[in-house]
Amino acid sequence: MATEGLSVGTDVIEVRRFRSKPLNERNAGFYHSVFTEAEIIYCTKYSDPYPHLAGIFAAKESIIKCLNKPTKMIDIEIIHGQYGKPTAVIHRKRKNTITTQISISHTKSLAIAVAITD
Repeated sequence: MATEGLSVGTDVIEVRRFRSKPLNERNAGFYHSVFTEAEIIYCTKYSDPYPHLAGIFAAKESIIKCLNKPTKMIDIEIIHGQYGKPTAVIHRKRKNTITTQISISHTKSLAIAVAITD
């Protein structure tokens, strides 16, 4: 298989960066500029949402590193399937489709994600 045209991005982030910015009204501007409402709902269903927020953030960063044009984080949505597999949807004004494979993992202190686009 030819690898021409494939892009790989990765990102790792410390969960404490999100713990230091609690998910509350004071920080709502930050969270709503990065995460969709569905992503926030997904993360807050866990007793500790911060590793999940960090994982989604890392996934978005890894996808941005793959793309050839500036993309806002809020335009990328991470959706988790029935069995937890994450999928990325990139909302663009044009109807071009980007195929993106992602993987997210986290501990209580670190989150990492990898993205591959063609």
